[in-house]
Amino acid sequence: MDVRIKIFQLFFQQAFLGKGMKGKLFTPQIVSYSVTSACNYRCVHCHANAGEAMQNELTIEEARRVVNEMAELGTEVIIFSGGEPLLRKGFTLNLTRYCVDLGIMPVILTNGSLLDYKTAQELKDAGIVAVGIPLDYATPQRFDKLRNTPGAFEGAIRAIKVCYKADLPVAATIMLFKDSLNEMPRLMDLLSNLNVEQAVLYDFIPVGRGTKVSDLVMENEQRIKLLDYLFRIQVEREMFFLISGGNPLYPGIILEMHKKYGIKAPGRLLKNFLMQSKFGCPGGIQYFSLRPNGDVYPCPFLQLKTGNVREQSLSDIWYSSEILANLRNRHLLKGKCNKCGYREVCGGCRAKAWLKEGDYLASDPNCPIDLFKRKRIDPTSINCVSICVG
Repeated sequence: MDVRIKIFQLFFQQAFLGKGMKGKLFTPQIVSYSVTSACNYRCVHCHANAGEAMQNELTIEEARRVVNEMAELGTEVIIFSGGEPLLRKGFTLNLTRYCVDLGIMPVILTNGSLLDYKTAQELKDAGIVAVGIPLDYATPQRFDKLRNTPGAFEGAIRAIKVCYKADLPVAATIMLFKDSLNEMPRLMDLLSNLNVEQAVLYDFIPVGRGTKVSDLVMENEQRIKLLDYLFRIQVEREMFFLISGGNPLYPGIILEMHKKYGIKAPGRLLKNFLMQSKFGCPGGIQYFSLRPNGDVYPCPFLQLKTGNVREQSLSDIWYSSEILANLRNRHLLKGKCNKCGYREVCGGCRAKAWLKEGDYLASDPNCPIDLFKRKRIDPTSINCVSICVG
């Protein structure tokens, strides 16, 4: 199907039916593809530990073959990331055009440093649907320190403006830390001034370089206050937020808060990419992460190799991996998650369980059940999830 028709269908579903992408169990509808480990930044929290390119990154011929397999498996959206994907700009543009030919909607996440007007126009002409650009803090001092790169803040601001000039939709990507809640009012003002109307917020999961700054992880009480704040901003400023990073039900909680108060959530592009599903975390179920060397992870933060596309077909990995099979069987969950009455509609975050216990089937240490109780929201009423992108 033509990508433009798919986008129209998503907008129709969202505008008239209040729904986004229809979830299909055990189909990798969304894939994030880290096209390179090379990066010109050294962000202190980077889950991919990006810096130098891998010596064995997929060639364009190999990548096109894998994208073909994705299309056969039912992939609808591919998110190009890194490292910094624009360090392989020709590769990324080539693959973008190929995805469009196959009816797969391409999105890109970039730090923005290499994104001038010419490149933004090239991305748009190739078929990129939207661009994600990081903006975690509202001041250069804090942002540049996090990104470990002088001038990173100005680069992000410039890239956002360039995308708008090229009529290329933009979403801010925001990593959430312990100090993020206090930063939010200034950051929301900055986004409003830049005319950014949508953002993806990632609850920091300390993998990769992030293991050295694990003390930056948010506390549960902060997450609860953050949801209240985002709901208020979503109402007052008509911005739309997706929350990711081990909290796939959080966007659904905010949408239920809208219903509770009889206020319609704003219709933004990001809303279309909420997965309409009642199966909780989609990692390894409706989503996977392809690494630069062809390794396949259930998600970028659950860094367990389920196979490699050079050694097996993608179909064989998707249907035969023991790890993926275990993730799809919620009866195998352990501890509190196993006994929970909402096991099937939540499933917890398997990456957080793996980090805490060394067992991806263990209980989620950040169980959201208390949040549901405090908000008086029934988890079974939530019919959409977000994905962990990287």
